[in-house]
Amino acid sequence: MHGDEDPGHGLRVSNTVVGPWWKSTTGAHSESMEQLAREDTALALVELDRQECLELLGHAGVGRVVLSVNGLPVALPVNVSVLDGDVVFATDKGSKLDAAVRGHVVSVEADGVDRLYHAGWSVLVTGVAQLLTEAWDVERAGRLPLGTWAPGPHPFLVRVPSTVVSGRRISWGGPVPEERTRP
Repeated sequence: MHGDEDPGHGLRVSNTVVGPWWKSTTGAHSESMEQLAREDTALALVELDRQECLELLGHAGVGRVVLSVNGLPVALPVNVSVLDGDVVFATDKGSKLDAAVRGHVVSVEADGVDRLYHAGWSVLVTGVAQLLTEAWDVERAGRLPLGTWAPGPHPFLVRVPSTVVSGRRISWGGPVPEERTRP
C-alpha cells in the first residue's frame, strides 16, 4: 500500500484522500457520496495561492480573529473584508481593539463548508493588527461591507496586514490515484 492510513477517512495519497469515509454518514446524501466515489474522481486537498486566499476571504463576510487574551488564545467572530490585500474589520472597545492599539500579532480565519459533499475551503491570514487612523484609509474601509451583527456601534476599524497567508480547499474532481484502481 502507498500512502498513510487515515483512520475513518480512507487512504491518504499525496494530497488526495481516497476511501470509504463517507460510509459512516447517514441519510440521503450517502448515495450521492457512493456515486461520486464510483466515478473517476477523488476528494483532493489543494493548497491555495495567495491571490485565491484573499479573494475567498474578501467574499467570506464572516470570519474569526484569533488573538491572545491574558495569555490564552481566543477566537472571536467578526465581519471581514479585504482592502489593498489586507484584512479589515470593524470593532468596538475590547480585546480586538486592544490588540490593534498594542500592535499584537493576530490571525484572521474564514472558511466555506459544503456539508453535503464534505468539501470546502479555509483561509488564514496572520499579521500585526493596526488601528486605522489615516482619514483616507478610514474612508475607503468605511465603504466595505463591514456591518456587524452585534448590537451597538463599532466605530473602530482594524487592519491585519496579510504578512502570512495560507489556505486549503477540499473538493471533488481530482484524478483517482493509481493505488485506488489497483485490485
